[in-house]
Amino acid sequence: MDVSEEPKYRGMRVVALLGMIPVILAVAPLVGYGLGYLLDRWLHTGQVLRLVFLALGFVAGVREMLRLLKRARRDFDEL
Repeated sequence: MDVSEEPKYRGMRVVALLGMIPVILAVAPLVGYGLGYLLDRWLHTGQVLRLVFLALGFVAGVREMLRLLKRARRDFDEL
């Protein structure tokens, strides 16, 4: 049995997964914006790619949040 699968660690795992959500929601759009900024500077496209990658980063953050919520719910139900 893996250490993370032991019942006494499941509660901590759920808390850790839920604690990652604000970080992911903050970092994903910032990374997207940063990539868009670098591509805008390189391709001289104004602010188009910043906005596109900001939106893609936000979508990626929300998608990852939903995936983490699903995993945390499954672990919480097994407690």
